[in-house]
Amino acid sequence: MTCEQAIAYIQSLNLYGWRLGNARMEALLEQLGNPHRHLRVVHVTGTNGKGSTTALVASILKEAGYRVGAYFSPYVFDFRERILIDGKPIAPELLVEGVQRCQPLIERLRDTEYGQVTEFELKTALAFWAYQRLGVDFAVMEVGLGGRLDATNVVIPAVSVIVSVGLDHTDRLGPTHRDIAYEKAGIIKPGRPVVSGVLHPDAQAMVEAVAHRRSAPMLQVAPDSQGEPYGRGQNRLAYTPLPSPTDSAVRLQRGDWAIDVHPRLMGSYQRHNVACAVGAVLCLREQGYAISDEAIERGVARAWLPGRMQVVGESPLIVLDGAHNPDAAAALAHTMPQVFKYRRLILVFGMLRPHEPQKVLHHLLPLAELAIFTRAPSERAYAPSELLACAQQWQQETGNRYPLQLEVREQPLGAFKDALHHADADDLVLITGSFYLVGAWREWEP
Repeated sequence: MTCEQAIAYIQSLNLYGWRLGNARMEALLEQLGNPHRHLRVVHVTGTNGKGSTTALVASILKEAGYRVGAYFSPYVFDFRERILIDGKPIAPELLVEGVQRCQPLIERLRDTEYGQVTEFELKTALAFWAYQRLGVDFAVMEVGLGGRLDATNVVIPAVSVIVSVGLDHTDRLGPTHRDIAYEKAGIIKPGRPVVSGVLHPDAQAMVEAVAHRRSAPMLQVAPDSQGEPYGRGQNRLAYTPLPSPTDSAVRLQRGDWAIDVHPRLMGSYQRHNVACAVGAVLCLREQGYAISDEAIERGVARAWLPGRMQVVGESPLIVLDGAHNPDAAAALAHTMPQVFKYRRLILVFGMLRPHEPQKVLHHLLPLAELAIFTRAPSERAYAPSELLACAQQWQQETGNRYPLQLEVREQPLGAFKDALHHADADDLVLITGSFYLVGAWREWEP
């Protein structure tokens, strides 16, 4: 079996969809020897920011001298990005070995009451297996969807992190912030510390209630706004913006302890993610793990992951970002003019169901002079004509206040080509709406 064949086998399980629940996952892991039970885990969930937070925690721990596995969902350019070891994708030969180990177990389970293993379950099992096989000191695991019934939620973590709660995946997680917070709080385990960056009042109350019921010590992350002294208590980590070219530098304070950090990751919203990541690291430090302030500074400065305000071209500027829900789009819209200087913004946009394009475009269209709608490479993608209709409706609702040209291209490569054809050297091309669309850039990259 080649690496390409192994990936094809994993992706063939996509046919069976995404089924929430842990029983089948636990059965598969038991046949693998329960590798997850031998790992020291940092478990990360959130509507937005969980990928960046996962990368930040992993980078800090690596700088502290630990061997670290980091598991991401989804990947952007290369399937092997999902399973990283010390910042590098899983080796092709190890991935092949893992698939060959799992394949007969999957076939055996298929004929039982557990049924067919899904693609995400296999990928998660492969991560657990690889991390145990390589003897990592920590595994930083990003939740796929929600938390309570996610395939990653089979661990007893050293610390859990809930970065944020917003209205996304409401068809699966529930219609309100409180409902979604309940699902995400499912990763909180009895007696294990949890870091919460949840700020919506209803969601925050739910997370606090679950943590209290499970006797889980909670560290609340919050902006130090209106002079409120969040940083004076040991159960709060406050963050304050610092000026920087990346619009992401931040001062963190907990009690008498404080630190200034300067992320490579761009955007003001990264300050919140940095605070959540450092909060997790402080919880680990309280458990006796050696993690110096210098390791925190270096880890934050070096952390990176693709598809988050990623600059892939100059003159014109070309920026890739996977924002695919209203909160992420609002953060992106706020950040673009803060970080970049440009004359015109050309938007290339594609999105997958069940996300709601109307609400996302509400934030992004006011930035653009030209918007090109295309089909992201997925069976769940909206047709470009559907996205165009959303934009036209927005124009009507705003009374055509914004001078905006709208175009449609069926394929992403055509959309990229047209955007660059229209762009002058001092313009900016923003490709966003889906990580699947962002990932298509690599196929075309000139």
